Amino acid sequence: MKRIPCSGCSLLCDDIIIRSDGIFIDEVIGACLKGKERFDQITAKNRIVNPMIRKNGELSNATWEESLEKTIEIIKNSTNPLLYGFSNVSCEAQLKGMELAESIDGFIDSNASICQGKVLNHTKNTGITLTTITEIINKADLLIAWGANVAESIPRLLNKTLFSRGKYRMTGREIKTFIIIDPVKTTSFNVMGVRDLALQIEPNKDLDLIRILMEECCSVDSIPSTGVAGLDKDDLKRLLLHLTRAEYGVIFVGQGLLTPQTDSNLTKEFLELVQMINVKQERGRISLILVGGHFNMAGFDQVALSNYGKQGSLQFKESQLIETDDSIINKIQKDDFDCSILVGTDPISHLPFQLSKKLSKKPLIVIDNKKSATSQLADVVLPTALTGVEVGGLTYRLDQVPVELVKIVNPPNKIPSDEELLTQIIEGLNKK
Repeated sequence: MKRIPCSGCSLLCDDIIIRSDGIFIDEVIGACLKGKERFDQITAKNRIVNPMIRKNGELSNATWEESLEKTIEIIKNSTNPLLYGFSNVSCEAQLKGMELAESIDGFIDSNASICQGKVLNHTKNTGITLTTITEIINKADLLIAWGANVAESIPRLLNKTLFSRGKYRMTGREIKTFIIIDPVKTTSFNVMGVRDLALQIEPNKDLDLIRILMEECCSVDSIPSTGVAGLDKDDLKRLLLHLTRAEYGVIFVGQGLLTPQTDSNLTKEFLELVQMINVKQERGRISLILVGGHFNMAGFDQVALSNYGKQGSLQFKESQLIETDDSIINKIQKDDFDCSILVGTDPISHLPFQLSKKLSKKPLIVIDNKKSATSQLADVVLPTALTGVEVGGLTYRLDQVPVELVKIVNPPNKIPSDEELLTQIIEGLNKK
């Protein structure tokens, strides 16, 4: 038995114990449901173990040579390729994806662009105060889940942070306050204690709450008696007191807060609020954790910054990086692409119908290890090994801390890793 890191979600728990003979995984100890599902994917019914290409309107098994040849043909016939996903692969594979985009004058973006990337895009002007899981365990006395159902999306996050005892928090849960801000009463509400604060706000009213907190920051006596966003004066007062008097507070920023709600720039004003609180803090500071679901969502921005000096989406022309404000969403909206290379993601299921429809009308190359709505519509499907199970690699945890994943068992049918497959595609294009 040995301890390994888990690629079930972006928390990348490094205390999972497995028993394996190198061929099968016999036992997994300590993993949550997401972690167990990741290990079970080895033999799952929806696992892809053979490459496929579309013939006469139907997907059918093909040889690797045929599938790679078809992939290269589609890319060669493209003048405006779109690459998307890359949040469920290693940093090494992400770098190869960027190299592929550069060599074919493509546009590459990750799942983070519709999640945590919305926050990072505004940090140049406002700055951002981040923290780590270790700091939260050792120092935090206030935890806020804003638009984040952490109990289900990152199942062990509260166990590690809220219920833990740290170097400076020896009494653990007893002195920690947990606040939820969400329009939906999620599973996370079930962990509330007597000192906690459950704020079920009105839908699409986060911006109103942010603005009133900015106006009344450190001035609880002037909070409007009518309240705001469905919260009464007493709840607002308690929230503001916690924000301004915590010794070490952290806000888990979830997708619920990042979903577009108004024409105004919600994420920009949210960052300004955090900055304002930290300037006026009486005792400590407020930091952020961007709660991304996919296990290496944070890695894409790290790789892009390290190699191209820019986080987020990258656009190449004549093998040179050019400035762009585009994201996966408006590229599809504008029909500004002529083929797609989708790696480890299922946009057909998750994007709005009109965008999925546009995406499916152009040639689709899917690189993934499990069947999905997207793979069913693909022109070419190329299977890859499970990162963190069948192949190792570098990843970044949701708090931007690097974690090295390890190989446990061999993949079936000698399936290549995402890095190896993308390298083969690049080499094949260079030979043509």
